[in-house]
Amino acid sequence: MADPETETRTEGGEPPGAADAQTDKVPSVPPARAPSVPAQAAAKPASVPPHRPSRPSGPLARTPGEGGPLGAYEALARSARLPDLVAIAQKVLGEAASSRPSEWMFMSKVSLAADDAKLPHGDAETPFGNALTVLGSGPDGAIERALASALHAHAIAEAPRDDEEHRAAEILWLATHTAFDATPLLDRALGDEARETWRAIGDRIVQIDAGKGASLARGEAIAGCAALMASTSAEARAVAADIASKVKDPTLVHLLAGATGDEARELRLEGEAIAPPRGPVLTAILALSGLLFAAHAVRLVARLALAYKRPAEVSLTANGVRMKTRTEMLGRTLREREHVIVRAGLMKVVREVRYPRAAFYAGLLALALGSYVGVRAFSDGVRAASPSLLLTGLVIVALGIAADFVLGSVLPGARGRCRVAFVPRSGPELVLADVDAKRADDALARTLRSR
Repeated sequence: MADPETETRTEGGEPPGAADAQTDKVPSVPPARAPSVPAQAAAKPASVPPHRPSRPSGPLARTPGEGGPLGAYEALARSARLPDLVAIAQKVLGEAASSRPSEWMFMSKVSLAADDAKLPHGDAETPFGNALTVLGSGPDGAIERALASALHAHAIAEAPRDDEEHRAAEILWLATHTAFDATPLLDRALGDEARETWRAIGDRIVQIDAGKGASLARGEAIAGCAALMASTSAEARAVAADIASKVKDPTLVHLLAGATGDEARELRLEGEAIAPPRGPVLTAILALSGLLFAAHAVRLVARLALAYKRPAEVSLTANGVRMKTRTEMLGRTLREREHVIVRAGLMKVVREVRYPRAAFYAGLLALALGSYVGVRAFSDGVRAASPSLLLTGLVIVALGIAADFVLGSVLPGARGRCRVAFVPRSGPELVLADVDAKRADDALARTLRSR
């Protein structure tokens, strides 16, 4: 019957009689057509565009592991079992750097170490994955790679600072051949101590470039250059600028090309802060009065018995010179000071040559020895009342002159060290002693080129 079927498919707008006809004729529809009514009813709501979000909003919608390696580092720092995780990471990563396996398979060692530490597998869970699983089988995906970097960074932070050269080699090998790359987190993990690690990495790069590394170590040098350039610390950029002129490999030169820009040009020199050099007249007066000998004797006792020292660091930038000094005694810092000479106020920089004022000291010493011999002969002739007292004084004069020359000129020069003085237009002169001569020459040459 065509009419009832047509009316059944008709939607709103029919007269009431037609609706009654539909209701009366539904039972006459064959059983095979009965399912068509619920099918249409189910399709009708599906035709409405959905407006619900694909995942719930709020804290549950937060993607695990946000923040990259730094976020993983902070998450690990909040773990109650961090010391145990660090100990296991140091053991596994140290063995990997020594054995250099082709595949990362340390699960048995990790499980054994976790059992010894009574560390359940569940206690190693973090928003970035399970730390024990990552250490044992390696990371899977970017989130776990961030956790791997954080584990290595924590292991470095808690390790003793005894052999930076060996540590730099381990860091570069793991960063090149594994996912345990701690270089993005060195500044965060080590703080001020990162400067020594960056220098060791720079030295390692230069050694590899010079052919002193393993035949497969070129990748480590590339990774090291990339890490130096990616770091935001001034020390890493200074190391990159320092080695940029030393490497010959074209790839390394290209990676370090931006390190010599003016915005990254900050060179540092380390040594010991000393008083400005005395003039010849003052030195002669102090020597003849015996005060020179007394001053060196007091300084020697303070250095040996009280561990007295004044370490200093000079930063050379396009804006000027900044010198930070500390006064230390018995391992404690008594005072910290910082001196700044702006570029416009810097009059000159003096780098002393090897054995400075050697002729002056030789003449002064000859005067003292000549006086000793002459006065002795004279005293024997005239039989003065107390010649020995005068002779003792002359001996003290000679010893003071000799000590001043040896400690101030001979020993530093023999060890390849020098003194660098920064003379401002007004104000005190800043002098840094016991500076590596080659580093001083390179730093001053770069500074002069930048001017």
